[in-house]
Amino acid sequence: MPEICDVAIIGGGVIGSAIAYDLSSEGRSVILVDAAEDLGLGASDAAMGGILTQTETACLGPLSSVIRRSRDLYEPWLGRLKKESGVEVNVLGGGDIQVALDRQEMDRLISEVLPRWVQAPFEVRQLTAAEARDLEPLLSDRVVGAFLLHEELALDPRELMVALRRAIGRSSVTLKLNTRAIRVDSGPNAAEVVLADGSVIQAGTVVVAAGYLSGRLLPKLADLIFPIKGEAFDLRPPGVTGYPLDHHVFAEIDCGDERGYPYLVPRHDGRVAVGVTYEENVFDDTPTAKGLRDIRSWTSTVMPATADWSLERHWAGLRPASPDHVPIIGYVDEHQRLLAATGHSGLGVTLAPVTAEMVADLIHGRTADPEFQERMRICSPDRDFTDPALSPAPTTL
Repeated sequence: MPEICDVAIIGGGVIGSAIAYDLSSEGRSVILVDAAEDLGLGASDAAMGGILTQTETACLGPLSSVIRRSRDLYEPWLGRLKKESGVEVNVLGGGDIQVALDRQEMDRLISEVLPRWVQAPFEVRQLTAAEARDLEPLLSDRVVGAFLLHEELALDPRELMVALRRAIGRSSVTLKLNTRAIRVDSGPNAAEVVLADGSVIQAGTVVVAAGYLSGRLLPKLADLIFPIKGEAFDLRPPGVTGYPLDHHVFAEIDCGDERGYPYLVPRHDGRVAVGVTYEENVFDDTPTAKGLRDIRSWTSTVMPATADWSLERHWAGLRPASPDHVPIIGYVDEHQRLLAATGHSGLGVTLAPVTAEMVADLIHGRTADPEFQERMRICSPDRDFTDPALSPAPTTL
């Protein structure tokens, strides 16, 4: 006999876990399936933790309204999560400083990027080099100017996953870890998840939030979801126990044959997560000596003091991407039983609250709001993916 629930969710990363948390809070019976031994051990474990509003290029297109909604949801969502889990997720609220290390890069930001920043529903402030160094004294003397994107936040994704695990554990959600889903089917009355051991889950709705592997379960998405590998690591400055920086810091730098993307995200316990690399259609999540060497070089160019900071954990992860770097959220079958929530690229942490809200609203039939309808249109599985893709600045995993 199949196990029966209202909603079965495949994938226990930040997206699947956020959906399970929100649905269980509304009284739905939920089964959450993940092949790993714990939640959040895939791309979510490798994420940098920026809650981005403008740094990623993909933020500046149609997705900006979806990001605006997620940013508005974030702090109340974390407050509710703290109340239900007992875990406080520390959030850095100073914003992101995007710096230019030469006049050519500053001119590019002013002429090409600033107009799009101004059009987005978020504030931006241009800084002189002196103003940037007043905000972050460790910035290189090479900095010629910068922009403050002050609505961006940063957190430790591992801490967020601890809170989600605790809240889900205290809820009615049934967890099936070390459990692999091999097939999903839908019919007019229910959907089914077939597990590797031959057992079956029957649900009113199946949500597939399996990252870059989602296309293996949803043939409609097989050619639309692909991995983007990214590497990062933790540095620890000596003698620091709180946030080592007051902002997260990003730059694009010219490295001759390629571009470098140094990104520094401070943690509340004294670490600084630094990254990040960007390799499309690479399925190997092994950290490399080249990745370590490149990131260390880029980071010390932006902030020379980091060259002397001790190295801690070095990791790599596989972002689930779509051709236009916009997530795919919505039903993918004729019976409206199979629901995709995947393809968030480097914006999984950023978009977790709004994705959970969109999925819950779909399942509960709360679809009349025009703003909700617009968000669903932007993320629709049926949208035109043939438009030229926006190539995002690879600031996150």
